[in-house]
Order: sequence, then structure tokens, then C-alpha cells
Amino acid sequence: MDNLKRNYEEVLKDLNTAKLIIVSKNQSIEKISYLYSLGHRDFGENKVQELSLKSEQLSDLDIRWHFIGNLQRNKIKKLLAIKNLFSIHSVSKMSLVQDFLSSDVNIQIFLQVNTSGENEKSGFTEIDELKEAVEKLHVSKKKIQGLMTIGNIRTDSFEDDARSCFSKLVKIKEALRAEYFLNDRIELSMGMSQDYKIALDYQSDWVRIGSRIFI
Repeated sequence: MDNLKRNYEEVLKDLNTAKLIIVSKNQSIEKISYLYSLGHRDFGENKVQELSLKSEQLSDLDIRWHFIGNLQRNKIKKLLAIKNLFSIHSVSKMSLVQDFLSSDVNIQIFLQVNTSGENEKSGFTEIDELKEAVEKLHVSKKKIQGLMTIGNIRTDSFEDDARSCFSKLVKIKEALRAEYFLNDRIELSMGMSQDYKIALDYQSDWVRIGSRIFI
């Protein structure tokens, strides 16, 4: 576990005020428990079934679970029933927003924005549709924690494209803040193992890091 501790502490040194979600997908209960013993509380999973199982196995710990994967409508009910679910970072389309509007559970959510334009990625691509989602959630008093994006990974201009994606999300945040969130904080969830240091340059509030810690 020495390498795990060293990698974790090295990442923490980079973060300044940003908060770390350790992406624990495919990782053992023992490793999660060890990181918990070091004081960490925020863990992310990308599959509802795995998140549900780990939440049950670690139910005695006050872990804050974050769902960060592609969300299917038929899994929402099971996801919302998970103990200690803290937030969902991947509400990527209007149909999912409608499902949350009709739910009695008021969980914190991030609206996912596709800032790279890649077809294989989920997320809102049209600003008008994104504004409609925000408007509906705002009127219903549902909690919007913030916006999430994934940088362009498969590119020959990795750093430039990452900066482009993150700067786009910052601009969208400011536009929405001026219209809907003057009195509320809206957070940014962006940056993963490959590009989190770039995301920090754009004041990301949450970074989602797995392989950098578990190598």
C-alpha cells in the first residue's frame, strides 16, 4: 500500500482548493478502505451495480459516493436508492433531467456538457437545451451542484484541446451564473488523471482521478 499512499499524497499536493474524487472503479474494498483510513471520503464509480455493491460492503463508513459514469434511465431508481450517494456528475440529456424532476429524491447533480464535440461522448451540446434543463431544475428547486465535462483525450494536440474544453465550460458557467445563479454557487467537475493539472488552471472544483493514484 506504500505506493498507493505516495501517489495519493502527491496528487493532494497539486490540488490547492479543488476537491478530489478518487475513481475507485475495478478497485478492491481493501484499497478503498485504506484510502479512507488516510482521511479520504469522496469516491467515484461509473457503474451503478458496482457502486451499489461497494456501498453495501462499506456501509459502516461515511463515504461520499459520486456517480461519474454514463447514466441510463432504467438505472436511475436503483442509483438514487444507494446509501451515502452524494452527487451525480453525468446528467447528460433532457430525458434524464425529466426523470430527476419527477423523483422525490433531491440529490445534487452536475449537468454534463460535451465541450469537445466528439460523437462518442455524452453530454449537452446545444446551449439552448442546456439552459432549458437549468431553467426546469431551477424552477422546481432541484439542486444543481454544477457542470461537468471530459477533455478531449484522443488528439494530437492534447494540452491545447484540453484547455479548449475547459475554457468552454468556464464560459458556459459564467453565462448561466449571470442568468440563474447570482445567489448560488455553481461548481465545475473537470479533469482526470491525464489532464487534471490543466483543469486546475481553469479553477475546477472537483477532479476525478483514478489511474494516477492506483498505478
